[in-house]
Amino acid sequence: MKMTTIDKIRADKSDSTEHRRDIAALAAGGLADFSLISLLQMGYFKKLPDPPGKVFDTVKVNTSKDAVILGIPDGVISLGAYAATMFLAMASSRFKKRSRLLDLALSGIVLGQAVGAAQYLYKMAFVQKKVCVYCVTGAVINFASLKPAYNLIKGNHS
Repeated sequence: MKMTTIDKIRADKSDSTEHRRDIAALAAGGLADFSLISLLQMGYFKKLPDPPGKVFDTVKVNTSKDAVILGIPDGVISLGAYAATMFLAMASSRFKKRSRLLDLALSGIVLGQAVGAAQYLYKMAFVQKKVCVYCVTGAVINFASLKPAYNLIKGNHS
C-alpha cells in the first residue's frame, strides 16, 4: 500500500518535524484558550470563571481598549495567529524543499506572539491592574513555543 502525504508526515521522526509538532500542539492549546476569549468578546459568554481574588477580572481585561487591535478584538487576532502557526507547522513538514523559508515564517509568528504576550502581560499588571487567567495561559503557551521554534531554526533541517 502506497503511503499518503499524511502517512509520511505522521511517520517522520526527524527532529525538525518533532519541533513543528510541539509548536502545533501548543498552538492547538492556544486555539482552545482564545476561542473562549473570542466568544466572550463577541458577547456569547457574559463572563468566564475567574479564580478567587480581586485581582482577577477576565471581563475587564478582555473588554478594555487594550484588547482591541486595529478595531478588532485581540482574541480573534490571536486565533488567526494560532491557526497560521498550525498551518505553517504542517506546510513546512509537507514541503521539504521550502521548509527553511516556512520554518522562518513559523518562528516569526511564534516570536511575534511571544512579544505581544509580554506587552499584554505588562499592560495587565501595570496599567489595568487586573489579570485574565485565560490571557496568562495564552502567554505561557506563547513563551513555551519559543523553545521548539528556536530548536527548529538552529537545528539541521530534514
